[in-house]
Amino acid sequence: MKTRFALQVGCLLLAAPTLVLSAEIFLPRGTVVFGELEERITSNAKKFRVGYPVDSHVWKDVIVDGHVVIAAGTPMVMRISRLEGTGTGGRGGALQVMAVSVKAKDGTEITLSGGYDQAGNDRSGLARGLSMILWPSAFLPGSKAVLEVGTVFDAAIPADTRITVPASELPTLKLTDRPDLSIDILYDEIDQRAGSLPFEMTLCNKPYTREASVTAVNDKDVRPILVAVTSAKQGDPCHAFEARVNLESLREHFSAGINRFSVTMSGAVGTTVLNVEM
Repeated sequence: MKTRFALQVGCLLLAAPTLVLSAEIFLPRGTVVFGELEERITSNAKKFRVGYPVDSHVWKDVIVDGHVVIAAGTPMVMRISRLEGTGTGGRGGALQVMAVSVKAKDGTEITLSGGYDQAGNDRSGLARGLSMILWPSAFLPGSKAVLEVGTVFDAAIPADTRITVPASELPTLKLTDRPDLSIDILYDEIDQRAGSLPFEMTLCNKPYTREASVTAVNDKDVRPILVAVTSAKQGDPCHAFEARVNLESLREHFSAGINRFSVTMSGAVGTTVLNVEM
């Protein structure tokens, strides 16, 4: 009995290294992949066509269970899925691009759905920080539709997917302090006819105030745009607010795709993102 036990232990010790050489990561349906265009495309049918391959790459790391499964900068396969040139009667052009696929770190080719103005079939996996604002300019009256270099878009993985990563790439939990100012868009309360964007703010470890402004859009400083606080609740150490900001004032600084804007309040800065179609 003792000899058999020793042999079993020996086998386990020899087999152990092979069990941890790699790890299987599960990417659930709806996992979001943010991309960025590398070239300027338009609805000019003389230069572009449906099916045209658009140069693009992954905008930010896709992280699942602490592992970077798709690295920022990874090329993405994208194609123009709709193209309409300027028509008669002042009808403007229209342009859509569709994400096709991307490679994970282990080389697995992952099919994608979605793109710019091409919503995925399953939006449930979208980050909570995103919402969709639509302005009546998806068709540009009397002119070509244009998507500039740097336009950020979101796509999704339409089916449950498994990939393999080296065991040496152990997940790392990064413990960071809670931000002094956090912002959450109130999606269900968005009403474009009201002309304002509603959101909640949480201010921690800072003096209470009702004064706040948007001070940067897409990492560029802007002339402060007033944030109107509609309700406030003081707390310790955090204060909670409901607020609104004028959409037309933000629109002046937005570009098509994913936009970032920063709010300054009591010396703290918080940033959120918004998906904008123009």
